[in-house]
Amino acid sequence: MTHYFVAIPIPFGIVAEPLKKASAYYELSSHYKVIPHPDDLHITLLFFGALTPLQLDFVKQELEVIAKNTESFTVTIDGISFFGNPTGPRVVYLSVQPELQLAELYHALGKRLEFVLQKPASLEYTPHITIAKKKKDNNPHPIETEHFPPLLHSVKGITLFSIDPASSPKYRPAETFSFD
Repeated sequence: MTHYFVAIPIPFGIVAEPLKKASAYYELSSHYKVIPHPDDLHITLLFFGALTPLQLDFVKQELEVIAKNTESFTVTIDGISFFGNPTGPRVVYLSVQPELQLAELYHALGKRLEFVLQKPASLEYTPHITIAKKKKDNNPHPIETEHFPPLLHSVKGITLFSIDPASSPKYRPAETFSFD
């Protein structure tokens, strides 16, 4: 079955410079199994996993309702950080400032789609853009939290993506929902 998630796509051009610097400085491709394709960069809002056709229709209807009730906003990408142990984190990402509108969108999605998720969305939400994940080995490879001059991205909608693990890029836009 096809797996799905809803996210804010991030154009590579916006983050190209800090991403290339971090990749080179930390030698990410040498230490991580998964380096996202430039077209796969995004801020995940909710991951659904496999959806039946009925669930997929329901998700699309709810995303349409949420999009119609959401105004455009701006996200700020301003650093490099990680999840996991700093001596060898499991995920390295570009950090996104926790904007109020982004948090409200996340919580609205979680509330309206709790039925499909079959669990409440997490109360804690750390918006981020993954740039490396799945360490290749257990050798220490420290990553430091860094800040860079803020990069702004205007968010005018959300996209439902399907996942094709055998392809590159592996995330395919199934449908885009523009904000009013």
